[in-house]
Amino acid sequence: MKNSLIFFLSIISIFTFSCDNEELEPQQQSFLKIYDDANYNASYNPVGLQFNANNYYILSERRLSSSDFSGINLVVTDSLGDFVSEQQLEEAFVAPTKSLLKVGNSLYFFCMDRNSLRPYLAVISEDGSLNTIALNTTASYPLAANVTANNNLLLLSYDPDGLNSIITEVSREGGILQQARYSIGPGSDVQDAIVNHFTKRSARLPFFCGQAAGNRYYFNGFYNYTLSMVFTNFGDEPTGVLQGQGTDAGLKAAHTTASGDFAFVGYQFSDHFMNAKTTLPINNISSSVNLFDRNIPEITERAICRIIPFNGINRELVVIASETEGRQVVLYFYDVNSGQLEATYYLGTLNPFTLSSVIELEDGGIAITGTTFLAGRFERIYLQKITKEQLLEIL
Repeated sequence: MKNSLIFFLSIISIFTFSCDNEELEPQQQSFLKIYDDANYNASYNPVGLQFNANNYYILSERRLSSSDFSGINLVVTDSLGDFVSEQQLEEAFVAPTKSLLKVGNSLYFFCMDRNSLRPYLAVISEDGSLNTIALNTTASYPLAANVTANNNLLLLSYDPDGLNSIITEVSREGGILQQARYSIGPGSDVQDAIVNHFTKRSARLPFFCGQAAGNRYYFNGFYNYTLSMVFTNFGDEPTGVLQGQGTDAGLKAAHTTASGDFAFVGYQFSDHFMNAKTTLPINNISSSVNLFDRNIPEITERAICRIIPFNGINRELVVIASETEGRQVVLYFYDVNSGQLEATYYLGTLNPFTLSSVIELEDGGIAITGTTFLAGRFERIYLQKITKEQLLEIL
């Protein structure tokens, strides 16, 4: 694999809240870093974040002149967010799934060969080395990925020949453990939408997948010609379907708790709604319209939404992250047991901020990445850490 390094410069280092950071251990320090590039025309879009072996890893897309698909970059920083290195994958590898997964001491993501569209599993070892493994499957267009309860990997992909959504359980060595195909229906509009999802950021769709309680799996993808949340046990037919409305309504993100409840963010055209504790129809057919409760007008129309569990302050919480009409990133903290909103936190003041990924850290803090704009027009990656002490003040 061809590796090349490009120099990134952290030009902004902001410590929030009033504390003397020099007296704190590195893991206790908050920061906001923005990574500039000497090439003004450079375009990077982070899609995943993890902390591993005392380093932050930011998986990002980069614009390619040789393809409409996005290339792949991996930016590494130290525990204080200071730039360490950047690795560019060969241009043959494109379209990373919009998540960076952690199992044990290794990190994982899926991508594809830009010519054959064959999916690959990329493995980042604890020492930072990166290897790719070709998957033995006829699926292509990797859309979303997650980690299963037994620490395997779950992949949602698309079959353009059979017009199927494909859910696959993959071992960490790249073996196919089980797979199911569900018909999308005839026509070319869905394929156009999927290709646009990879090639046009403004046309991205909320694909995701995961595992629920009771050995049920789910994916948000095309089924019967509609973007729907599909529940499955890898049988020939889904066990339940939460139907959307074309691509105009449905769910943007979902997270299942140990009790079997779900936290989710839904959308109906330009409106958004969310719930931190509800039961979804895993055993029957329903519609996302039935879940619409109260519009949250501050969330912008094309907002990216992420949901993570958070137990860093000895309370069972769920964090719902999104983007606001005021071009800020917002974090909603909900109590898992009651479903009540406990606190709200905003990121971004002078510059507009977008959201890519949010993760819980082992030290009880939270890290967030996305993009911001320098001088109003140069899009650059940021990384912010909120410490456990700050979260105790927020909550």
